Amino acid sequence: MAKDVFSVPIFFIIFRETVEAAIIVSVLLSFVEQLMLHGSLAQDENDLSNENASNNGSAGDAEAPTNSITDKERRAKLVKRMRIQIWAGTGVGFFIALCIGAAFIAVFYTTLNDLWADTEQIWEGVFSVIAAGIIYLMATAFLKMDRSRIKWRWKLAAAFDRSQAKLLAREKMSEHDRKLAEKEGKSGKWALFLLPFITVLREGLEAVVFVGGVSLGIPATSIPLAVVVGIIAGFAVGYLIYRTGSTTTLHWFLIGSTSFLCLIGAGLLSKGVGFFQYYRFAKGVGGDVAETGDGPGSFQVAGNVWHLEYGNPETGSATTNGGWQIFNAIFGWNNTATLGTILSYVFYWILVIATLIYLKWKEGRFAFLGYKSAALQRRLALREEKRAKEVARLQEGEQCQMGERACDEAQRSADGGSSTEGKSPVLTPLDEKNVAALGRH
Repeated sequence: MAKDVFSVPIFFIIFRETVEAAIIVSVLLSFVEQLMLHGSLAQDENDLSNENASNNGSAGDAEAPTNSITDKERRAKLVKRMRIQIWAGTGVGFFIALCIGAAFIAVFYTTLNDLWADTEQIWEGVFSVIAAGIIYLMATAFLKMDRSRIKWRWKLAAAFDRSQAKLLAREKMSEHDRKLAEKEGKSGKWALFLLPFITVLREGLEAVVFVGGVSLGIPATSIPLAVVVGIIAGFAVGYLIYRTGSTTTLHWFLIGSTSFLCLIGAGLLSKGVGFFQYYRFAKGVGGDVAETGDGPGSFQVAGNVWHLEYGNPETGSATTNGGWQIFNAIFGWNNTATLGTILSYVFYWILVIATLIYLKWKEGRFAFLGYKSAALQRRLALREEKRAKEVARLQEGEQCQMGERACDEAQRSADGGSSTEGKSPVLTPLDEKNVAALGRH
C-alpha cells in the first residue's frame, strides 16, 4: 500500500531539482544578507557618518545617533525590498512550473504517451551542457564579487534606492565607475526577480520531464506525496545553505559556493556528453537499451573506460538507490564511464583553472612568464611613485637633521668661545714651577 502512495524515484527527482533551485535562491538571499547587513557596509556607513560628523563639528556629534538609526532603517528597508523580489520570482516560477507539471501529468496519464520519449537523451544532453556553461559563468562572477564589494553594493543599491546608493558609494567610487554602475543598476532593476524566476521555472520543467519519464509504470496516486516531501526536503537543504552562508565570512562563503557550483557544472558537462553518446548507441542498437538492464548489451563497449556492476543511478536498476541518484545529480556520477565523459569532466576543470589564473593575472596579482598586465603595470608604477616620495621625504628629513646638527655644533662652539673670554688660564704644576723659578731670579 505504501508503494502506491509514495514513489521513491519521484521523491529523489523532485528533491534533486528543488535543491538545485534552492542553491541559487539561498545564495541570493545569503549574498543580500552579507552585502547589506553582515558585511562591511555598516562600516562604510559609519565611516561616512563619522566624516560628516567631524566636518560638522559638535552639531554632527549630537546628530550621530539619529543618523545611525536612519541608516539602519534604510538598510533594513532595502534588504526587505530585495528579499521581496527574490521570493516573488521564486513563487511565480514555482507556480508556473506547478501548473505546467499538473497539465503535463494530466495529459500524460490521459494519452499514455511520453512526449519526450524519442529525444529524451538529446534534450537532457543539450540542457546539461547549457547548464554547465551557465554555472561556469556564474562561478567566475561569484569569485569576482569579493574583490569588488563596493561596486556590487552600488549596483544592487542603485536598482532599488538611488539616494541610498549615492549615500553609500559617492566617496568610495570614481565618477566613471559610479556612472557605469548606475546605468547597470537601471537595466538590472528586476535581476533579483528574473534570476530565481528562470531558475525555479527551469528546474520545475526539468522535473516535469523526468517525472513523466519515470512514472510510466507506477500509479498516479504515488506521485503527489513524493512531490510534496521532495519539495519540503529540498527547501530544508536550501534553508541550511542560506543560514550557513549568512553567518560565515563572505570571502569563504563565495569560495565554498564557487567550488560547489564548479563540481555541479563539471558533472553536468560530463552527463551531457554521456547523454549524447547513449543516444547514438541506442539508435544504433535499434531498441530500448534501458530494458536490457545493467549487464552486457546495456552500454557501448567501444570507448568505454569502466563499467561497474553497482552504483547505477538510473531509475529502475536493480543496483540503484537514492544515494547514487543524488551523487549523479550533484557530481555527475555514473557507473559507466567513457573517454568522452572523463575527458569532458577534466576539460571543465582545466577551463576553470585557466580562467582563474587569467583573472588573477588580469587583476595584476602576478606576472605570467614575465608578461605583466595593465593592472600590474599601473600597480607597480604607483608603488614606484610612492617609494620615490618616501625616499624623497626621508632624504629631506635627513638633510633637516644634518642642518640642525650643524647648527647645534656651531652654537656650542660659539658658546664655548664666549665662556672662556675674561677667565684666567688654568696653570699646570709644571707651569707653576717655572713661574716660581722666574720669581727667584
